[in-house]
Amino acid sequence: MSRMPMRLPNFARRRSQAPDTFDGVLVLRRGRPYDPAWDLWRPLRRWPGIILSAIVTAGLLTAVAYHFEHKVAAAPKPAFIVPSKFHVLGPYFPQVDQDTAKVQRFSGKVGAFAIPFTSTGDLTSWTFRCQCTYNFDVTVRNSQHQIVGIPENSIGPTRAVAIGNYAAGNYTMDIGADGPWSINFVDDSGLPVMKVPFSYLSSGTSIFGPFPASHKSLSIGYLASLGELFTVQVVDKSGNILSTPMLTIRSTSKNVVLTSVNQPYYLIVDGQGLWLIKVS
Repeated sequence: MSRMPMRLPNFARRRSQAPDTFDGVLVLRRGRPYDPAWDLWRPLRRWPGIILSAIVTAGLLTAVAYHFEHKVAAAPKPAFIVPSKFHVLGPYFPQVDQDTAKVQRFSGKVGAFAIPFTSTGDLTSWTFRCQCTYNFDVTVRNSQHQIVGIPENSIGPTRAVAIGNYAAGNYTMDIGADGPWSINFVDDSGLPVMKVPFSYLSSGTSIFGPFPASHKSLSIGYLASLGELFTVQVVDKSGNILSTPMLTIRSTSKNVVLTSVNQPYYLIVDGQGLWLIKVS
């Protein structure tokens, strides 16, 4: 009867096969047969990597927090702060006498059509008031009944200003309203020179002037409305643009000295944010 050889690990002999290759040698570990494939089922030790990742993440968050804390602390003050001594006013209506020929006045309680008016071709502006509940709109047509502008289109109670530069000639306007309204069509070129220093805090559109050419210092401040363009234009009595000292969508403030003005001038201010104009 042949004897089965007792195969024990020979530590003096170097195995040529890979660790996971069975070569017919039965390996014993702690007195029991051992299969190297069992090591493949052992769970990986992940805790060291997790702890290291947590430490690195905490360090990055600390660095970011430190960065933003110092950025906020060093942020500059707003460019334009509303002065407490001023009151926010509505759109500027020119101060004109009741009997002046430079103003054409219209009023009513309901809508109307084909109301005639004339333009001299110089700088003109509209002022609108309406105690409306729904839509209030004004459509301007030329002598050929073609639409040349819609200076006002709003809903509800209205107090507004709009530019009305039209070529010299005869025009008509159609009014859509459901309440009492009044409209002035102003020939700004015939207004008296305004007193300076002058300041005005408001929003929307306003037309100021004429200002004397001897006073050319402007102080402009603007508190922006999101995504809204703010402009300040300097024009002459014919509505020609002389300069644009402000064109921005950001809150800002600026002091300007007009250098190309040698005649009475006007300021057309337009922006839905809060703005402050000073002339001195």
